[in-house]
Amino acid sequence: MPVALRLVAVWLLLLAVSVPAQHGALGPGQQVADGVLLYRLDDPGLLSPAGPVAVQALRLDPRIVTLEIGRATNVEPARETVAALAARRSGAIAAINAGFFSLETGKPTSFLKTDGRVVSGTSRPRGAVGINDRGGVTTLLFDRVAVASPPDKRPEYKPLLSSTPRDWSRVPHAISGAGLLLLGGREFTDWTDERIAAGFATTRHPRTVIGTDAKRAIWLITVDGRSPSRSLGMSFAELQRLSKRLGLRSALNLDGGGSTTMWVGGQIVNHPSDPEGPRKVSDAILVVPRRR
Repeated sequence: MPVALRLVAVWLLLLAVSVPAQHGALGPGQQVADGVLLYRLDDPGLLSPAGPVAVQALRLDPRIVTLEIGRATNVEPARETVAALAARRSGAIAAINAGFFSLETGKPTSFLKTDGRVVSGTSRPRGAVGINDRGGVTTLLFDRVAVASPPDKRPEYKPLLSSTPRDWSRVPHAISGAGLLLLGGREFTDWTDERIAAGFATTRHPRTVIGTDAKRAIWLITVDGRSPSRSLGMSFAELQRLSKRLGLRSALNLDGGGSTTMWVGGQIVNHPSDPEGPRKVSDAILVVPRRR
């Protein structure tokens, strides 16, 4: 082989070794289904100051699986565990808790849209995620959006950042959280527009996050908390550090605290913080196989 070709071959080999896959630094993931990998992280350096932490992160191939929103049965208080919500959906692979709700009634307290119908709106422009499915690929839409849903009238969407009202009118499923962390690589440090309670962003709590990376993979993440020996939880700044570790470009903080739950393959894989065990919630994001 000519010297020039040998040098090119060596260079290509070195390049392949020195540029691992985006999620290679996480270690080997556990394949729980086709297109679904589960990673666990316990690096104390994700916290500042450092401390015990336990993270569960699902990486989803949007060409193989898709997302749905599952709601608790229509009985007050309309709340069920994430495991129960997932079990009622035939074929569900995984699930996480989703939106904020009233503990007394189980009713959503922020924006929720399922199957093209707005179930509840919000006057506060909270961070939100829309779930769409086009051309055999699941895509996510992120923004801060207020939603007016007057009876017998079309919903009025008021996004603040990079999307349009039409974008939100076209997504069949959407849900708001509290704390848009990243949008297209832009990191946020001010959540005044979302009218989040004082200290909510800076205090460590159990957290649930949904996001996408540069390769358009979807990530569902839970962070255990309120356990000094196992995991302290995360602040928003620490969630952003975690998001960067995973290579996320957009990310949204969903309901957390005692609601934070991840169900995979028939079992809870995180450690919910309520002493009674997994909390009953209003709704969940379900991972299901794509119809072919």
